[in-house]
Amino acid sequence: MSRRPGLRVRAMRPEHTRVAAEISSFLRRRRARGYVVGGLLRDLLSGLPSKDMDLVVRGVSPRQLASHLHRNLGFSTPVIFPRFKTALTVREDLEIEICPLDGDPAMDARRRDFTVNCLYADVAGLRGRIRRASILDPTGLGFKDLQDGLLRTPAEPLLTLWLDPLRILRAIRFHATQGLRLEPGLREAIPRLAYLLRRIAPERVRDELVRIVMSGRLVSSFKRMQRTGILGTILPELDRTAGFSQDTPYHSYDLFTHTLKTAGYVRPDLKLRMAALLHDLGKMETRTVREGRSVYYGHDEESARIAKSVLKRLKFPGKVVADVTFLVGNHMINYSAGWSDRAVRRLMRKMGGRLEDVLALVEADRKAQHPDPGLAGNIRELKRRIAGLEKDGGLVPILPVTGHDIMTILGLKEGPLIGRAKEFLVNEAMKRRKGLTRDDCRRLLAEWQESKPRRA
Repeated sequence: MSRRPGLRVRAMRPEHTRVAAEISSFLRRRRARGYVVGGLLRDLLSGLPSKDMDLVVRGVSPRQLASHLHRNLGFSTPVIFPRFKTALTVREDLEIEICPLDGDPAMDARRRDFTVNCLYADVAGLRGRIRRASILDPTGLGFKDLQDGLLRTPAEPLLTLWLDPLRILRAIRFHATQGLRLEPGLREAIPRLAYLLRRIAPERVRDELVRIVMSGRLVSSFKRMQRTGILGTILPELDRTAGFSQDTPYHSYDLFTHTLKTAGYVRPDLKLRMAALLHDLGKMETRTVREGRSVYYGHDEESARIAKSVLKRLKFPGKVVADVTFLVGNHMINYSAGWSDRAVRRLMRKMGGRLEDVLALVEADRKAQHPDPGLAGNIRELKRRIAGLEKDGGLVPILPVTGHDIMTILGLKEGPLIGRAKEFLVNEAMKRRKGLTRDDCRRLLAEWQESKPRRA
């Protein structure tokens, strides 16, 4: 079945065409068959770039094809998933997942997630532009739903979601990243089965969540997840903020609304957006009433503790955990015009290379408190003062050594001394008003270590 009119067609990237040609040649030599299915076709027909290629093959095993790509085209050593009988291999520009084809495309399609992912193209036809390939639409709905921007399951929605509950979150992701509308039956099935997401490996949940967080529809997507029970299942700490009145003269919105607005105001950077979503989670634990209004002393530290727990549970990389918890733990900057230049420089030193991100989070937090945009004015004033000090030589330098480098140079394990050593180097660089080389850092650290009193 050929493509329908009205769908924009994007040419395959030349390097992806070469991969398709190599796959086609490999399959022909073994009298095997293979189809590109799902994401790559969906994105090419929608005029979108894609770095994913899903394949179904018959006559060879997924492991054999993945190993061939590893040996001949620089893909990674295949990762095999025995439960699903699939193989995954990646290269910087492309990720390929290969599954066995049981039966024909019509049978295979009934087990897939959404009709827009049930389009099949014989690999042999993928030579150049996708319009030259014969594209099969076994459900008879794939082209139409893609053209109409509709997300629909190929089988009964409850069954499709039950077979792989991650599809519940994938449905939200397709809304978030491509603006697809959920078909009524799918929309009704999601809240009934949202609890099944507890059975999904945290890494799989994290990967879908990241795509939603980085999308242009973060706010509407999180609202939908909260309404349908998804958020209560995967991020209960954030879900419970819905309806929580902050009860202060500075906040016009409940905590959940304020949080989403904050996330919507920061740029699409993962650490910033995750910090925005998690920055006030400690407010419920720290709430006290003083003189008839609520105060939240220490909520930044409590929020950082909760954020760290959430990120570790979802298996985020250690660097993301460290960056996000730092931002959350330092988002309460109560700047006023009375601050001295010395106090501003002290803040600059404390925040180091994360200063720009901290200020971006604080400014978004202020903007999200109240419809009055003036609340963020003092943070903008602080940024102007910092810019002035940077011009006068007050810039916090970027060191040519990392914390790990400092540990190696000093022969120390991770601990508070490493932070003190780093602060020492920053202060030395600021005194000199010029950057330090790695050799400078080694010499200064040796002198600093020598000056420390030795323990008996």
